[in-house]
Amino acid sequence: MSQNFAGMQGQPIDPAAIRRILVRAPNWLGDWVMATPALRAIRERFRDAEIVVLARGVVASACAGQPVVDRVVRYEPRGAHRSLGARWALAQALRRERFDLAVLFPRSFESALWALASGVRCRLGHRGDARAWLLTHRLPAVNTRDPRHHVDLFFDLARALGVKEDPGPIEYVISDDDRIAAREALHEAGDDGGGPYVAIHPGVSKAPRGWHPERWEALASRITKKWGVRLLVLGGPAEETTAAKIAGAAGSLGLSLAGKVSLRTAVALIGSSRLLVVNDSGAMHMAAALGVPVVAIFGPGSPVLTGPWVPAQRFEVITRQFPCSPCKQHFFHECDPAPSGKPYCIETITLDEVWGACERLRARTSQTQSWS
Repeated sequence: MSQNFAGMQGQPIDPAAIRRILVRAPNWLGDWVMATPALRAIRERFRDAEIVVLARGVVASACAGQPVVDRVVRYEPRGAHRSLGARWALAQALRRERFDLAVLFPRSFESALWALASGVRCRLGHRGDARAWLLTHRLPAVNTRDPRHHVDLFFDLARALGVKEDPGPIEYVISDDDRIAAREALHEAGDDGGGPYVAIHPGVSKAPRGWHPERWEALASRITKKWGVRLLVLGGPAEETTAAKIAGAAGSLGLSLAGKVSLRTAVALIGSSRLLVVNDSGAMHMAAALGVPVVAIFGPGSPVLTGPWVPAQRFEVITRQFPCSPCKQHFFHECDPAPSGKPYCIETITLDEVWGACERLRARTSQTQSWS
C-alpha cells in the first residue's frame, strides 16, 4: 500500500525520478476544467518534469497554451486516428518519448491500454472497466454513490502522487491572441465592442438535457428589454439555427456567434461577459473558471457533483430533485418523457425561475462589476 495515498496500490512515486509525464485528459470539456486543480497540483509537485497532454477534440484545443501544460498531442479516434494503423503509429511515437509516468483521468479501458502501448513505466488510474491489470498504480474504482464533487474525485489522482493539500480553484487562462480574436469577431459581426454583454449558451451534449429553445428566446427578449445590454449567443455549429432565433428574439441588441468562432474565441467572449446563462455543460465550467457569474439550468445532472466549483455568491443553479435524480441519462429508461419529449426535470423549469436567478445574481455582482 502506498504511503502517498491510503487508497492507492503500488510503490510510492519519487518526483526526482520523473522527467516526463503523459496526462490522458478527460474527453469532455467540463471534466477537463474540473480536472485543472489536480493537474496544477501535479505540476507543482513535479516541477522539473515535462507534462504532455493526450487529448481529443475540443479538449485538445482548450489545453493548448495553458500554463500547466508543456505540450498537447491530439488524439482523434473519429478522424486522423480512426484506423488501427494510425493509432499504433501514434502509440509508437509516444513510446519513443520514454514517458516515466502516465496519469489517466478517464476511467476507461482504452485510456489504460494507450498508456501501456505507449510504453509508460508508471501508469496511475482508477480501477474499473476491467483495466486494473494495465495499471502499475491503482486507485479504487469510483463509487457512483460517492457524494463528493467531481473536482475532488479527480484530485484523488494528485493525492496518490503525494499532494497533501485540498483542491484549489478551477482555472483557465485566456491568451492575448484569443482576446484579440474575440474583439475581431465582435467587430466583424457589427458590434462596436462597447458592451456590457450577457452571454447565453444553449448547447448540451444530449438534446433531452437542454432547456426549451422557445424559453431561451423569451429569456433573451426579457434580458435585453429589462437591462439594455448586448446579448451574445454562443455555441457550436449544432446550435447555429437555435442561436440565431434566440438572438433574433433579443432584437437589435442580440448577436449570434454560434458556429462562427473557435472554441477558444468563444471562451474569450464568455470571459468578457457580465453573466452567462447556460445549461449544465462545459461552457458553465469555463465561465466559472474565468470568474464570470453563472446561472446554470440543471435537468438530469447533479449540481452537488458537477455544479460550478466557485463560491456560492458567484452562481445560481435551477434544478429539480425528483426521486430519479440524478439519473444516468439513458433517456428514457428511468422516467417517462413529458409531452414535449423532455424529461420532467428540465420540462418543469420555468422562464420566471431562470429570470429570477439572473436578477439575483446581477444584484449580487453589481458592486464588483459595471453593468453600464
